[in-house]
Amino acid sequence: MGSEVLVRTISAVVLGVAVLLITWLGGIAFKILTVLIMGLLFHEWFRIVQTRALSRPVWIAGALTIAAVSVALLVNWTVLAWVLTLAGALVTGLLRQLEGHDLWPSLGLLYAGFFGAAFIALREGGDFGFAMMIVLFAIIWSTDILAFFGGRSIGGPKLAPAISPRKTWSGFLCGLLGGTVGGTIAAALFGATSILWIAFLAVVLSLAGQLGDLFESAFKRRYGVKDSGNIIPGHGGVMDRVDSLIFASFSAYLIGLAVSGATQVPDDGNSIAFRLLGP
Repeated sequence: MGSEVLVRTISAVVLGVAVLLITWLGGIAFKILTVLIMGLLFHEWFRIVQTRALSRPVWIAGALTIAAVSVALLVNWTVLAWVLTLAGALVTGLLRQLEGHDLWPSLGLLYAGFFGAAFIALREGGDFGFAMMIVLFAIIWSTDILAFFGGRSIGGPKLAPAISPRKTWSGFLCGLLGGTVGGTIAAALFGATSILWIAFLAVVLSLAGQLGDLFESAFKRRYGVKDSGNIIPGHGGVMDRVDSLIFASFSAYLIGLAVSGATQVPDDGNSIAFRLLGP
């Protein structure tokens, strides 16, 4: 356990510092990071699905979709990115149905494409966007860390043994507490005054993150693989590292769209981030 924790910790610190630096820079650097993650998610997802036969047309349709969505996001055509993601998922779904197979490749395109569009939308907008990303990272990272150490230290009943045998209810509750506290503190440091709202938001996003972790575990178990890849020492693949962030990012984006009352959006703010964190 000691060596495993050490490797995971070193990898997490190195990646965390790099991601924080790029997030602070924002702009094209952040968009390039996002589309790179999207491409790796697509590759890992389709490689896993390949274990049960994946035809060349489906591979091509998927790759073209991710490439087109990436270009759209890089040039700020966000609405087009959403449309292209849906269109690509429909095309791959039709191809899979014609071949007599399931729709998991289509779900993979939605998984990668929707994440990319939501992630960039949350970051866009200067100070509010940067603050939103730090709060999101604080929630997910605090959830992951507390869930890992809390589950290992306390143990107890399993959370979902059929999906992920090592996850426990104690880890889940520790992670939820850690994410709520971490996100609330981060938001307060950026000047957020609606603490009860921020705490509620942190609870929802922490829950979404843990659901994303379970979803990825269920997906890998379906196809009989342990890790989505081996690119990150101690963590496996990119999907293994950002599974929680994917669900939490999309959840934050949807909540931001649903929240009312933010009629005044500052010039340096993004409507989604402002609605989530602004006064």
